[in-house]
Amino acid sequence: MKGRYRKAFDIFGIGVLLSALAVIVWLSSDGHIYFSQDSGYYKDTFTLEINGSWRAGNKVYYTLDGSEPTQEDYLYDKGTPILIGDATSGDNRYADRQDVGISDFVNNTLYEAPDYNIDKCNVVRASVFDGEGNCLDSITGIYFVGFQDKTGYDGIYTASIVTDPENLFDPETGIYVKGFEENANYAERGPEWEREASLAIYDDKQRQILTQQCGIRIKGGTSRRLAQKSIRCYARDEYCGDNKFQTELFHKGKLPHRIVFYAGGNDYFCKVKDPMIHELTESLHFATMRFIPCVLFLNGEYWGVYYLSEEYDDDYIADHYDVKEDNVVLIKSGWLKEGEDSDFDEYLAMKEFITQEDMSRSENWETACQMIDMDSFIDYYATQIYIQRHEDWPSANYALWRTREDEGSEFGDGRWRWMLYDVNSGGMDVIEYDSILEVLYDDGMFCSLYYNEEFRRRFAERILYIGREVLSAENCGEFLKNYGETMRIPMTESNRRFYPAVREEDFDGYLEWLTEFFDNRYDAIWDVLVENMGEEWLRQNGIEKELRISGKIGE
Repeated sequence: MKGRYRKAFDIFGIGVLLSALAVIVWLSSDGHIYFSQDSGYYKDTFTLEINGSWRAGNKVYYTLDGSEPTQEDYLYDKGTPILIGDATSGDNRYADRQDVGISDFVNNTLYEAPDYNIDKCNVVRASVFDGEGNCLDSITGIYFVGFQDKTGYDGIYTASIVTDPENLFDPETGIYVKGFEENANYAERGPEWEREASLAIYDDKQRQILTQQCGIRIKGGTSRRLAQKSIRCYARDEYCGDNKFQTELFHKGKLPHRIVFYAGGNDYFCKVKDPMIHELTESLHFATMRFIPCVLFLNGEYWGVYYLSEEYDDDYIADHYDVKEDNVVLIKSGWLKEGEDSDFDEYLAMKEFITQEDMSRSENWETACQMIDMDSFIDYYATQIYIQRHEDWPSANYALWRTREDEGSEFGDGRWRWMLYDVNSGGMDVIEYDSILEVLYDDGMFCSLYYNEEFRRRFAERILYIGREVLSAENCGEFLKNYGETMRIPMTESNRRFYPAVREEDFDGYLEWLTEFFDNRYDAIWDVLVENMGEEWLRQNGIEKELRISGKIGE
């Protein structure tokens, strides 16, 4: 063998040898353990071993209820593997609790704990302890057995959150329960109410796409009172050595910093409004989020249908708009979410100028256009008005962002841009509703800009465009038809778990109503424009009603 090739071979061989020795050392050390089977889906019962070599005096303990193993739990015997089968026949440990929520605050539908054995997966947590009681290593395994024979899982993702039960249900420290205090535990916010958990996500082909330690908190406003609560997951260095989740869950090439398990808010028994409006309007000039339907298992127990969704923060804006994270200012429902106090002052100054000054004057209009991205404002308000958003909007549930300094890029120009979220309540219920009139009364910025003729023209053009091309009867009808085919069975099972009074026909009836709403909303919006702007003014500005296709289910 020639010298240079022999040298290369020697280097390569040494590298392989060192790698092999590292693996042997890792496997033979007293501080590492691993399961004989990977987490995931299995058709039949199997035996699970906890492998690794640990020295005399070190012992491995395991649990099957999601709790962190202690030296008072099951002692693992190398000669006696753990039998892993379909866990559904086991008693409900957590689903029977009555302190996790109250009646629905919109439809007065009572939460009822299930009176049957809900579906379950196996959760195995193991830890190795030395002779002095120090925990050297911990692992978690999730095993779905026999799910090929169960209903409600076809075509959607599956996810598991595992955390010590006290983190969820302890009356003093549990984040999911009412607790002892007058203010319920699940209403609390902030880092002190974050708990460590193990998160696993499987796609619609039952392939694992993520397993990672993270922090979890309860998310939402009044929806925190519902038994099925939204949960926010945080990737943090202290949990997993990274501040991103290692999955391109929502966008190719983008790793999310947060993942939300969204329970649907007021739209709890259908969960269709947010995913539909966000998906259909993602081409417009405001921010939208991705929604992926999934079934969640909480500490191994079926916790119903959720949506995996993004969340608006400086990371989201930096990733989606290619701006600097530390240059982002974000306002949400009148509160500063990202930025500094001076940034909030700038927001108030912008709002005051547009609200108080005469926007019919060209110089004021031009200044307003330098402050805000008018295309974003118009598209955002046109969409919200078209879907007949009201009650808790526009006074709340709004968001907007800007860059503090001009970065010389398309979106880093320092102008305010809008973000769509929380369209699950107060809308799509009255076809002929005059949303323009309500927003004129309730929103000072919109009312002031409405006095500018160019604004009214652009607004009228965009709301009709949105009705014809974006939220058309055809587009919405197709979405709702596909949604019904995919989600009818999963949602029926989810409602059976939390709200058994809600039937499959209620789900179907709601989709039919939404189809009827969008089938007729365009005609209603034209009448609203005529009522508020005048048919003669619309005609003089070249704005005409155009026909569009019916979107009725089945047509």
